[in-house]
Amino acid sequence: MSIRSLIALGCALAAPAALASNDWSFKNVSVNWLDWSNGTEARTEAGFAGKKDFAFLELEGGFGGSWGEAYGFFDIENPGHNAKEVDSKDNRRYAAKVSTRFNLAEVAGMPVQLYGQIYDSREHNGFFDQNRVLGLGTSWSRGNFWIKPFIGAHQELKQDVGAHFNGWMAGYVAGYSFTAFGQSFMATQWHETEFARKDRYLSMFDAAGNEVKGGKTGNNGAVALWWNVNKALTTGVQYRYADQKLGVTGYQNAMIYSVKYNF
Repeated sequence: MSIRSLIALGCALAAPAALASNDWSFKNVSVNWLDWSNGTEARTEAGFAGKKDFAFLELEGGFGGSWGEAYGFFDIENPGHNAKEVDSKDNRRYAAKVSTRFNLAEVAGMPVQLYGQIYDSREHNGFFDQNRVLGLGTSWSRGNFWIKPFIGAHQELKQDVGAHFNGWMAGYVAGYSFTAFGQSFMATQWHETEFARKDRYLSMFDAAGNEVKGGKTGNNGAVALWWNVNKALTTGVQYRYADQKLGVTGYQNAMIYSVKYNF
């Protein structure tokens, strides 16, 4: 998937109304700042996968109906930077994600869904990594709370490694909407656990900058609080975390500050 393909994908996600039989849809653009913790920067500074604060622009959208639902985003990280900086952590980068759920059946009042996901990240220097998941999911809600778990087989396409089976992935997205001080808020979380990963994909860096073999299990996710100021404007803060992921063997965490325009 080329950078042009990622941009085209992002534009398609921004226009779900063009698809038929939608019961609901949303779309937004946002400006975001990701602030890695001082500890994360210190633990990763010596390695190729070192972490540094960055801004990113995001186009996000989703839609669904009786058939199921789809969600996706397209990010440009370090948008104001050149393709190749002196410090590689300043390079412009691209990321995109698409996930879909197709309703297959219903068991005990809960849907059985075919779940698919593709996450693609790449840089202008040629590095790329794409994660693909195919499995099953379901959705459950009560009142203002909802949760959507999944589990599936994980295939990874990575520079200099190729595309191969890479174990399994399980995770969920969840949310709870509420009102406080006369304002509309929502708490959300997404989480993914990769397990039984294969050795060919476990090349990572430790705190000393040495290339080492990472663990066969990795965790990745974020917890967020969103304030819906009005229909057009949403702002929020996220706690981002990862362990045995993002090219690093240790724990990593950051805060993300976002302002979204809903259209």
